[in-house]
Amino acid sequence: MARMKRFLVPLLLLGCAAPPAAGVGDAERSRFLFMAVLESLWEEGPEPDLFKPLLEKPRDHFVPKCPLCTPVAHAIRVYVETPDVPVYGARGNAFPRELAEGFKSPDRVKRMKALEELVARSVARRFDRCGLSAAEREEMRTYLEVGKQDGMALLEPGFGTACPSCSGATRRR
Repeated sequence: MARMKRFLVPLLLLGCAAPPAAGVGDAERSRFLFMAVLESLWEEGPEPDLFKPLLEKPRDHFVPKCPLCTPVAHAIRVYVETPDVPVYGARGNAFPRELAEGFKSPDRVKRMKALEELVARSVARRFDRCGLSAAEREEMRTYLEVGKQDGMALLEPGFGTACPSCSGATRRR
């Protein structure tokens, strides 16, 4: 039995080890942004109705096929469409008033500014929590910049000069 424990413990630890890093790609960047925004929304608990204008007219707020807008929009949609977990109050009440006011505004420019700030805050928080090394952080930041370049190339006439998801995701604090 003691021999089995000596064999089993290292085997279990080996199985729990993280796989070797393969670098940042589209999937890792999308996962990072999706989780950053969803986690931030879930913790701060804004009223889901604040985001309905974004979801009702997505082309007014998100660049179609943008590699940064897509996971941000998806995280917002999941948050809006997911009810509270019935066992405990999962949603908080710490959403900043100025952001809520921005999302409530009938002015598209104010909603876009609020979206940019939401993404910037979410990304900064995710970087603080995710335990990446300095090199891994820089690699993710670089790939976010690549996504921004790709997204900006997809801007449609009339959208504006900047994408709020891209600007927020690449802002350095």
